[in-house]
Amino acid sequence: MMKLVLVDDQSLVQQGVATLLEMSGQVNVVATLPSGQALIDWLNRHPQECDLILLDFHMPALDGIETLKALPNRGGIPVVFLSTFADAALSREARRNGAAGWLAKSIEINELLDALSLAVEGQRVFPALEQLPEDNDLSAREFEVARCLVEGMTNQQIADTCHLSLGTVKNYTSNLFSKLEVENRTQAIAALRARGIN
Repeated sequence: MMKLVLVDDQSLVQQGVATLLEMSGQVNVVATLPSGQALIDWLNRHPQECDLILLDFHMPALDGIETLKALPNRGGIPVVFLSTFADAALSREARRNGAAGWLAKSIEINELLDALSLAVEGQRVFPALEQLPEDNDLSAREFEVARCLVEGMTNQQIADTCHLSLGTVKNYTSNLFSKLEVENRTQAIAALRARGIN
């Protein structure tokens, strides 16, 4: 049976996913943790006690990518992201940093189990990259801010949603305008939608 550590800062999501995985009879959820730092601490105490880490991207303090970069020597333990977003830019960023997979929270439980099994066997599971292979020049954080822009959020709302300071959001927004070669939010939203971000 696969021994899995689940990391998600939303307790309801955490409990729901853990219950579904346990009910499958294929997974033993050995720990449910609320943050990237909690995962780092747990791995330092239990370095050989799991086969797989299932990690949320969107968390306060350390997001999923930052957590992945900060993990102690995992001893080959694969890390699969389970995120609200299933987009190429975030998937590519995770893959560049050594993740074994990136899956959307909308996934069916059977598909999730299949993907986790593949990851444990050493395969990489990135459905978004299979569907959208072309390159994307936005970083994971820029992509996250871009999604919020398209949803019509204000800078303050983006800051609250992404757990960033207002000044940092303004910097990301300015960088996006430069990359998109636009001058304002309306033009940026149109350009982002043209890229398939919505």
